[in-house]
Amino acid sequence: MNNEEKIKTLIKEANSLNLSSLIPSLEKVLQENAFVVQSFYDTKPKLDIGEAYQETLLIKIIFTSRSILELSKGIEFGILNRKERPLIIDRSSLYILTRSVIESFLTLEYLYFNNLSREEQIFRYNLWRISGFMARQDFGKTKNKKFLSKMEKEKAAINELKKTIKTSPYYSKLKQQQLWKLDKYGLPRIMSWSELLKQSILKTDLFEKVYKLYSNYAHSEFIAMIQLNEGKMSKADSFNAETTVTTLNNIRVINCVSIISFINKYEFAKDKYMEIDESSRYVIEFWNKFGIEE
Repeated sequence: MNNEEKIKTLIKEANSLNLSSLIPSLEKVLQENAFVVQSFYDTKPKLDIGEAYQETLLIKIIFTSRSILELSKGIEFGILNRKERPLIIDRSSLYILTRSVIESFLTLEYLYFNNLSREEQIFRYNLWRISGFMARQDFGKTKNKKFLSKMEKEKAAINELKKTIKTSPYYSKLKQQQLWKLDKYGLPRIMSWSELLKQSILKTDLFEKVYKLYSNYAHSEFIAMIQLNEGKMSKADSFNAETTVTTLNNIRVINCVSIISFINKYEFAKDKYMEIDESSRYVIEFWNKFGIEE
């Protein structure tokens, strides 16, 4: 099969709205993504400040994608005193989890998969880290001595990190509102999710509208409730199947883009990637190209 025929086959599969063929295709991509991420363990590379969290975010993408995959197969659901146990697709949870996958990839780009100077990357990482430590300070009182000790250490780390951040040349570029937020709650990102998405290598036309849709479900907006009322939850329902296929296609694209972004940054990851068979690499590279801006 030549490249043109391969492309036609992949496009036909994507447009077929066939869950039964898409599920094993996505499952294979997830296995290949996990195989490449395994290179962190195999090579034990020397990483710079904060870079170990790349692995954590990549694993989060894989695990969350796997949960989406399992939900798409349908859940047997029964009601008390009824014999029927129909298969349902929890579309709302699918959307919320897909939003999480998108945001995990955007975080990887924001912190690591970019062309910024290492100094600016570290500045962003320190802001992200402070925000996490500050959020844990709000967990309230506990009698767990181990957790209390951890919170005390993180409280000290917050103060030290704030001092470090103020010495960075990028600190002066923060707006007044951002400075207030940093001091009060922490500032995990200097841009909103929507801004990050627009600046991302992810194709805006492909992801901007669906991200807004997924966010509506995460926040339980009225429009999301309307849409839930309009569709049935049954796996047999054509609308439910169609929207699930769209979601799985988005997940496949993001996993393929994350693989290519990772191997483009690290030679040890590229070496691992080249162990995957050629036909699988072709599929990954096709969906990566399909999902990014030219």
